[in-house]
Amino acid sequence: MPSPPPPLSSPVGPRPAPVALWILMVWIGAALAPLAAGERSAKAVDPKDGPDVDLRIAVEDDEIRFQVITNLAFLDATTAASREDPATLAAAEAPDAMTALFDLFRSENEVTIDGTVVQPIAPDPGRDFEFDPGDPSLFPHFVRYGATAVAKTRLTLRYPCKSPPRRVSVTWGIWPANEQIAVEGRETPSIEILARFAAGGVDRVITLKESEPQYTWHREADAGRNRMAAVPPITENEKPRLPWGAGAGAVLSLLCVLKGPRALRRTLFGPLAVVFTALVALQLSARDVDLPTEAEALAIFEPLHENIYRAFDYTDESAVYDALAQSVDGQLLSALYDDVYRSLVLQEEGGAVAKVTAVRHDRMTVGDIGLVGRQKRVGFRLECQWQVDGAVYHWGHAHTRTNEYIARYTVHAGDDGWRIAASQPIEQRRVDSAPLSDLDMGNENRWRAATSGETTIEEGPREY
Repeated sequence: MPSPPPPLSSPVGPRPAPVALWILMVWIGAALAPLAAGERSAKAVDPKDGPDVDLRIAVEDDEIRFQVITNLAFLDATTAASREDPATLAAAEAPDAMTALFDLFRSENEVTIDGTVVQPIAPDPGRDFEFDPGDPSLFPHFVRYGATAVAKTRLTLRYPCKSPPRRVSVTWGIWPANEQIAVEGRETPSIEILARFAAGGVDRVITLKESEPQYTWHREADAGRNRMAAVPPITENEKPRLPWGAGAGAVLSLLCVLKGPRALRRTLFGPLAVVFTALVALQLSARDVDLPTEAEALAIFEPLHENIYRAFDYTDESAVYDALAQSVDGQLLSALYDDVYRSLVLQEEGGAVAKVTAVRHDRMTVGDIGLVGRQKRVGFRLECQWQVDGAVYHWGHAHTRTNEYIARYTVHAGDDGWRIAASQPIEQRRVDSAPLSDLDMGNENRWRAATSGETTIEEGPREY
């Protein structure tokens, strides 16, 4: 890859046309979709083939709401609720199961609101409890627990608030053994819980484990935190400069007007006045942007790229859109919002939801630095290899996925700062070590090669 030219100064051109910018939208959707594609069991031992908890916590102005989704294996391991058929929960048995779980959560867990321990109100059976027997075709794939690993109960707990809470502390105290990683002759470790915690307009992933069972949220600290990574500003010269050739021409023309023959002065005065006025206006209105060095280009791209993922931590649609606008330019903004936010973040009913927990940039190579794109705006091109960790949520099921991607990007100086203007995907693959099967991928056949460790190549236009 050739070395970039030394720093120069060039004016920013007009806003680029939105031709083919949807390519980046497709690529970011592709980056998140494999995380959501593998929410079912593995061939030998599914990561959730045993007692399992899917915990969602929402902080509202009038209540703290827990949605606790557990399988029957968890019910059996933690309560004395009985069932005639161990593989399911009959309608007549549901009230006893609900009461058993409610008593368990009320006694073993603790919720503190603004320094006061608050107890949950009694659940409404018609609103706050339901049972899903699961898909029988999945039972054979859960070799240890079968139907009791798949069948789920959903219980909603409500902790009332007298005023919008300023500080909320949650302590989880129920830790059945994680028998999936049991080793004969050794103590079996307890399960870990990937919980969703939505508060202050942000939906985040937290990990609760027996050694670290508590999570505390502060409204003031959360409100004052900028969740977007800081992007270096565009460097501009403070004073506009006239090109030396134009300056010399202006001096000579002025001497002709002042010292030349009267006829020449009459002929040149009007046109020169127009030229001088236009030149001065152009220099005063243009932005004189310094091209970044290679190190500066890397420092610009990394937070821009990471902020695309961070934008989807917000729960309000307008907040997601505003956050994306800090990283992405042009018509791509609307396309990216619609495709990723609506198709992945809002798939709570009937589909898996991928919440990105970490983005790691492994390799970034800067290419051209100069006027990039068809519109010739100041910027640079770059090839990036990165990994994305995601917490994948389905109805009663949560686990992690890691995928790796390579793509080329174009970044330019926009009206409000540096922005990603285009992308060309190169390859993607799954890199985590969890076992896979045909069941793991379900109907997502288009992702099969990428998530089995093989490489998927996708070509796109190199220039926009």
